[in-house]
Amino acid sequence: MASITDDIFAPQLAILEDLFSDSVSAQQAAEYLASISLADDLEPEGGITSLWRLIFKCAYKFPEHHDKLANMLVRLSKLPNAKSSNGESILLYNMQVWKDLPMLGWQVRDEWNATVPAGPPESRQNAISRIINRDKFTAGLMATKEPVFAYSWFALITLRDTLETPEQSSARNLEALIPAAAAWISILGAEIYQWNEEFDGALGRGGPLWKGQHGFCKERWQFWKERFGELAVIEVEIGDEVRTAAKNAKQIMEEVEK
Repeated sequence: MASITDDIFAPQLAILEDLFSDSVSAQQAAEYLASISLADDLEPEGGITSLWRLIFKCAYKFPEHHDKLANMLVRLSKLPNAKSSNGESILLYNMQVWKDLPMLGWQVRDEWNATVPAGPPESRQNAISRIINRDKFTAGLMATKEPVFAYSWFALITLRDTLETPEQSSARNLEALIPAAAAWISILGAEIYQWNEEFDGALGRGGPLWKGQHGFCKERWQFWKERFGELAVIEVEIGDEVRTAAKNAKQIMEEVEK
């Protein structure tokens, strides 16, 4: 896995560091990154893919700058249509550069392959932190209400894996999953409560503990709320901060219902 400091990311990382230090605005950063990422007119896919990978690496390393990253991505999506040297609009997999932020959703999907290793402790904690920040960042993108960030399915995956699987079979990951699921509730709870979205086939299926409607519904919300309450008091060793995250998520859900 490439490090954030690898040469491949250097030009784009320099712009993002300027964004984080307020040396450039979100609009300026978007324009600079667009130019850098399309520097190779013949292979735009590589530069854009590199940018998405770096965005998530920065979201993991600098969670205090999630809002700036999200704002920059919004500005990027509103740039004029990118054109090649022959004047034609640049499309990647039938997605317009930059309006559709092509392949960003694919990068999000790749990030959901993350797991928590059994050890050593430092590697385990780093993986836990990445998963939590992954969900916080992705929920924050959806909170912008920009249609290009249509990532509700990823919320469903985390909530399902956390709350619809017996904790005994996933105890090793609960330190990551509970705060990650709680992040979706904290950031988007009121919106999730209103979602009534079904997914075809297995996409919206439940975990072992849920046999109801695929996708989002009020009944599933109620089940999730109860499960957060149960996870706050389970006997598995997960740490006080994780228990508190579960307890707070349930409280937020109760407030949303009022």
